[in-house]
Amino acid sequence: MTLDYPNLRTEKPREQLEKAVDLTLFRHRIRGRVRTFEVDRQNIVHNAVYLQWLETGRVEYWRALGLPIDQQTFVTKYRFVVAHLDIDYLWAARFDEEYEVLTRTVFVKNSSFGMEQIVQLLDGTLLVVANLVLVNLNAATWKPQRISDALRKLIREFEGERVRFIEAVTG
Repeated sequence: MTLDYPNLRTEKPREQLEKAVDLTLFRHRIRGRVRTFEVDRQNIVHNAVYLQWLETGRVEYWRALGLPIDQQTFVTKYRFVVAHLDIDYLWAARFDEEYEVLTRTVFVKNSSFGMEQIVQLLDGTLLVVANLVLVNLNAATWKPQRISDALRKLIREFEGERVRFIEAVTG
């Protein structure tokens, strides 16, 4: 018996992804080193750890844009939640290897925005390619809320022409 999963993407060959990634589009990068507790019994970084690295990359991205980061930043000031995450694991990092997380905003809509993130070893080996959609929620109602003009301005100033602003059509 063969199971058919029509919603799953077809697998992309690693070489195809490596050619499609344009690292020159990324202005934000942070570095890290694989720690002992991040590797699993196979002596490679556990897949869930990459999600933590991506989150760290996003927080530091917002700091680089000029958002003041404190304990309330993502609780009462900016409530961004991940609505969609598409991730390709291409290679496994091992203990003590150095890596970097690259982050960029690709598009901004009314209450959501898309980001692309890359995790790679310092020698250029791609580990992870991720595409995300985040939604900006109102802190009181938990409903989608328009991304403020001030935040849009910070993103435009940082990303320049590399980001698309997509205005909603009403009517």
